Amino acid sequence: MLEIPARTVWIDRRIADHPKCRRRLERVLPHVRCQDIRYFDEDPGEEFFSVSKRRHGKDDFSDDAVLAFTTYDSGRRGFYFHWRDEAAAHGGACQTAMELNIVEGCVFRCAYCGFGRRVHFTLDVERLIGELDSVFAKYPAQRLYKFSNMTDLPAFEPEIDIIPPMVRRFAREKDRYLMLFTKSDNVAFLRDLDHRGHTIMSWSLTADSASRLLDKRTATMDERIATMAAMQKAGYVVRARLSPIIPLRNWEQEYRDLFERMFARVQPDLVTLELLGWMKFADLLAVISPELLDTQICEQARAAADDLKDVMWGPFTQSAHEQVYRFCIDTVTELSPCTPVSVCHGTAATWEALGELTGMTPGEYICNCGPLSAPGGALYDELHALHDGEGR
Repeated sequence: MLEIPARTVWIDRRIADHPKCRRRLERVLPHVRCQDIRYFDEDPGEEFFSVSKRRHGKDDFSDDAVLAFTTYDSGRRGFYFHWRDEAAAHGGACQTAMELNIVEGCVFRCAYCGFGRRVHFTLDVERLIGELDSVFAKYPAQRLYKFSNMTDLPAFEPEIDIIPPMVRRFAREKDRYLMLFTKSDNVAFLRDLDHRGHTIMSWSLTADSASRLLDKRTATMDERIATMAAMQKAGYVVRARLSPIIPLRNWEQEYRDLFERMFARVQPDLVTLELLGWMKFADLLAVISPELLDTQICEQARAAADDLKDVMWGPFTQSAHEQVYRFCIDTVTELSPCTPVSVCHGTAATWEALGELTGMTPGEYICNCGPLSAPGGALYDELHALHDGEGR
């Protein structure tokens, strides 16, 4: 696992009473660089929870994270089993689904994200697994379960040993799939697991410049693609989520290079697109130098800043979304006609403009983490049969 630089570490005393949790902590702590270790009985307290998720790019954030390790907190069940319902808040299409979480916070330092400042580890994955049967009974139609949306779990493996038990649990399922997603190349621990094809691995891909300049501590674009290829060879279904797409200068050539390099080595089951969002224009300039951004797209965003200040899919304009997505869809279609392409949080206008190119509609589509976006899902199987037989 990657080293975690931290300002303070809080440890739940109850971990000592749980052998598996204790062993996980003992394996992880040698990789934590911290001089201030404290213990708690109930929760780490306000000093921990008050640490904000200020975007990393707004300052020189590097080694002042705070960490907390606990067993399992029944009061956080709504986090462990999270009902995703983002469409109303975001303004774009998003399918509701049950998500599984266990760690909140990340070891990476992407400029546009703030999840690295506070990391909350729940170590009793066996208890989470023990509740899955009741979850499956409540949501019998859901096929795909996204695991740990608020972190990048592979970066903590194999020491934390949270992913392997989940992979083995989903390997027992007939028609349900676990989805892991990452920007990491630290996945060798997965290679020899008996996953039985029921773990889907999704890589968040950014173009080369963004992966090196903005995605601090992550694997580069080429390293991620190489790791995708290795995991596909190990029998995993792999998919690509271009998220966030950052329109840097020369973005068209950079994204063409990404697609060419990826399709030369990997055949993902799906490509999903999402332009950088969830921020105001002022936040964009605070985390990414305007000199790095495409001039025209940046100026369009500047002109529309007041209109988009309360729009979650901002700061980029609707026309920028359509321009970028159309280019990416056309490029994938040219290079790999058998690969379905979708959009994440696509607005009504985006779907109206581009839906025909994807062969999907906002009422019926597959995407990176949609609840039916897995083998056996009706539209998933239909699109793959169509593309495999005829091309788009």
